[in-house]
Amino acid sequence: RRIEDEQIKEQVKSIEFTTNSLMLMSNQILQYSKSENAKLTLNTVSFNLIDELDNIFKSLVPIVESNNNTIEVKFSEIVQNSMVSTDLVKVHQLFYNIVGNANKFTQKGTIFVNLHLLDTNNNQLNLKVEIKDTGLGISKTEIENIFNDFYQGVNNEKVKDIGAGLGLNLCKEIVELLNGTITIESEINKGTIVSFNLLLNKN
Repeated sequence: RRIEDEQIKEQVKSIEFTTNSLMLMSNQILQYSKSENAKLTLNTVSFNLIDELDNIFKSLVPIVESNNNTIEVKFSEIVQNSMVSTDLVKVHQLFYNIVGNANKFTQKGTIFVNLHLLDTNNNQLNLKVEIKDTGLGISKTEIENIFNDFYQGVNNEKVKDIGAGLGLNLCKEIVELLNGTITIESEINKGTIVSFNLLLNKN
């Protein structure tokens, strides 16, 4: 509150946002991992989707830059009134996991995020997302197993922190919980494209 420099204020806000988001996500993942049969549930809150997405991408910039990458975000066909009711934490989890994976497998490259928010005319908004990287890519065999629990792939020697292999399995469950679908296209040494959509209730 005492800081007068606007740039530093924005950086502090970003740190606070990221910290809170990661704490919420870690708690949910710990809860999820307690039981193999755990079922995800929605904890619905109301929020402005565009503002929240903007905050998420701002907080991802330093993470992406730590691997000498850049992130480019493009909003198109965005509905002006973007107040929605859904599980905000799970929206955070999706973007942190998928952009985080793209960043792990990309060095000195670019992560492109394209978003479309469409009105379905039945009191829902359809958020369509495409996240494309210029990284190592994934083989066809790996793509067949990519959503399995704890799957880490075979092309890991170039990756510093491969993680537990829970992320994409969790992402698939979240997307399906929000009545969407998720697909992955990739080619070795030519990058990866993750596409998904979410049906969000208008507020």
